[in-house]
This record gives sequence, structure tokens and C-alpha cells, in this order.
Amino acid sequence: MRLLSKILWSLAFIAATFIWMVLFEHGFSVDAFNKGMREEWHALTTMTSSKASQ
Repeated sequence: MRLLSKILWSLAFIAATFIWMVLFEHGFSVDAFNKGMREEWHALTTMTSSKASQ
């Protein structure tokens, strides 16, 4: 149970860090956040899928 708790807290920290990074990099409006979230998620998935195929 402690392991599950540590995993969930780690995932929450990673998600919060990602959200703060998008907010600070793209702006604090809802439109900027949505656009930035799409851009950063696309960049992240592209980077992850290209490394997995190598």
C-alpha cells in the first residue's frame, strides 16, 4: 500500500509540474493554457515515441 501511495504522489507531482510548466511558458489565460497543453503534449508524445522506436 505504501508503494501505491508513493507512485500516486509521484504521478501527481509530475502532472503538477507539467501544468505549471505549461502555464509559465504559454501564459495564464485559458486559451493560452489549452494551446500550450496541446503543443507540449504533442512534443512529449513525439519525443517518447521516437525514442521507443530506436
